[in-house]
Amino acid sequence: MQEVKSKIKALEKLFPKPWPAIWAWFYLAIVVLGLATPTSDLITFIKLASIFLCLFYVVQLFKTDYLLQLAMLLTSIADILLALNNIAISGIITFFLAQIVHLFRLSPKKDRLPSLIFVVVAVLVIISDIIWDYTPLLYVVCTFYAITLVINITLSWRWFKTAPKAPRAFLAFLGFLLFLCCDSCTAISYLSLTKVFPHFLYAPANFFAWLFYYPSQVLVSNSSKHTTT
Repeated sequence: MQEVKSKIKALEKLFPKPWPAIWAWFYLAIVVLGLATPTSDLITFIKLASIFLCLFYVVQLFKTDYLLQLAMLLTSIADILLALNNIAISGIITFFLAQIVHLFRLSPKKDRLPSLIFVVVAVLVIISDIIWDYTPLLYVVCTFYAITLVINITLSWRWFKTAPKAPRAFLAFLGFLLFLCCDSCTAISYLSLTKVFPHFLYAPANFFAWLFYYPSQVLVSNSSKHTTT
């Protein structure tokens, strides 16, 4: 009994009240309304509100983790841009910037230079494509975004392997893994929209994208390397 109580206390410290209930209600609303009224303004508002609440949570709980706060802010902005236009290049670039911030906050200090070189190369390639338009910009940004996301999954896994008793390391790994699942669904949705894939995949891909995306953001918002204050 004492062991159970200690585990409950550890979970309450990891996920302070009333946040688990808030996350659960928002997730339930996203799932139910996603099935009932997937294109309504109400579900769009709830989705955006759920991500902004993750930002508020990070600011409230991890007051000194400015990189995590910045990453969640950029994520919130990207979601607004993509809510206005789900293939807006500005939204995808903003998501890429959020992944870059995660990259630097997850990278050990000795690996910051390779991360910086990668980011500089990515930015130069993107800028050159904007200037000379040698290939669709969307594909360039998405390629570097996908690479950065995979790197973040790897970094969070290494963090977990070196600190197996740190629960936030596992939350980071699981969060970015779900992020990848979400983006895979998003890619299917886009390819269905452009008729590369059958159109009937469009609606379910959008639904499953948020099925993965919201829990990914909840987990990532709990992946700070800073102690709570």
